[in-house]
Amino acid sequence: MLRGSQALVVVFLCFVCLLSLKAQPDARICTQDIVTRVQVLIDKAPDLKWLDSKLYTPNITDYEKCPSSTVKCFAAEIKVLTEEWNTVRRIPRYKLNILLGELAALFNQTESECRQCELLTEQNAEKFLQDLLLTLQMINMQYCHLSTNKIWHA
Repeated sequence: MLRGSQALVVVFLCFVCLLSLKAQPDARICTQDIVTRVQVLIDKAPDLKWLDSKLYTPNITDYEKCPSSTVKCFAAEIKVLTEEWNTVRRIPRYKLNILLGELAALFNQTESECRQCELLTEQNAEKFLQDLLLTLQMINMQYCHLSTNKIWHA
């Protein structure tokens, strides 16, 4: 058993080792599953173009400043889009708005400096879905560990 100064040295070295570890990104933020679901909607968008859906659309700059608010906005607008599309044609929902909401909760962010969703530019459904896909791909570049192939599932 260590006593006195030896114990203190061991505790200090353990503390230094812990501080020197590089923080690893949260693998739960990996969005491959969500990307697949968005791609299905992108594939269906040309068939429903005549609906002329307009959605508040965050962009990459919004995501870089306010990741949680941006993903929450995408979640709210995806709900609007799928409900609108389901009025004329059965579109699989996949609970995409719920998955995006859960993803948004994983970002540690205060929202006082963030724009409200309703203040963003309205875009057609195809542009909205492309911007959502681009944002999800950026999230994957930041948080997915390619070597472990972890996929976040809700």
